[in-house]
Amino acid sequence: MKRNLFSLMVLCGSLMSAQSYSNGNLSTGATTSTSVAAPAGYTWSELQAENSTYGVSGFTDGTNDFRLADDFMVPAGESWAISSVEIFAYQTGSTTFPINQMNLKIWSGSPNAGGTVVFGDTTTNIINVAGSTDSKMYRVAASAVGTTRRIWQIKGNVTKTLNPGTYWLDYQVRATNSGSVFLPPVTIVGSNGPASANALQANAGVWAEIVDGGSFAPQAMPFIITYVATALGTTETRQLDSRVLVYPNPTMDSFKLTLPSESKNTNTEISIFDVTGKKVKSFKLAESYNVSDLQKGVYIIKVNDGKNIKATKLIKN
Repeated sequence: MKRNLFSLMVLCGSLMSAQSYSNGNLSTGATTSTSVAAPAGYTWSELQAENSTYGVSGFTDGTNDFRLADDFMVPAGESWAISSVEIFAYQTGSTTFPINQMNLKIWSGSPNAGGTVVFGDTTTNIINVAGSTDSKMYRVAASAVGTTRRIWQIKGNVTKTLNPGTYWLDYQVRATNSGSVFLPPVTIVGSNGPASANALQANAGVWAEIVDGGSFAPQAMPFIITYVATALGTTETRQLDSRVLVYPNPTMDSFKLTLPSESKNTNTEISIFDVTGKKVKSFKLAESYNVSDLQKGVYIIKVNDGKNIKATKLIKN
């Protein structure tokens, strides 16, 4: 699912604060649709609408060979020096971190439509176990709420600079016990999936579109890319985080944000920049954000939680 972040033209020199790119949400909140509360400090990732797929196979165990892929875009006028990629997975019943291998390729163009590999391979283990963590989410269905599917946030080290274009992350993990591992798709409350969902799964090298087993809707896969963007001679460290969602988008008067739990704190600041890099509005964390006074156009929303700055696009009609 491609996210196009327009170039952010920073006019005040070199900035070095962590930001992120995200490809779609995963948490659906601390209470299920059937009013079951999550354990303290956790949220649910609850299957929505007609969906029935808890997770998609994206693992190797020596016999099976599953891979997953989804796309993202480096905008015109920028280059991205990527330092890490994070994905989300669970192994049913695991209570300790269950993964010891991760491999990744980056394609220029789609892996099933003539794309070219520009980074990585299927054998190099890039996992950063120390940087991986409990995502504080459990994958559940409304009819089967439990804590057997703890979702882990798996970090891989990447060193690659990308110029403008459309790219695909292609990745796979292996469990410490060589068992099955599943990766939950992007999950949006009340929706079968994002309108632009186009993720792929490879089984023994054969790629196919990922669709939910219940709704048959195309799915997107969540991931986080941490990178340093260079534009107009300035640099800024960002994250592309799939858990950040803006809705409605486009908007005429106000918007809401879906954020990961670590971005929801009293110090979080929501800032809006125009395409020249000028800050035009700033908010504290709230239920909604009024932008009725802004001119029509494209803006960049930055979510600064004190540790990372996550950037995404807003269209004002």
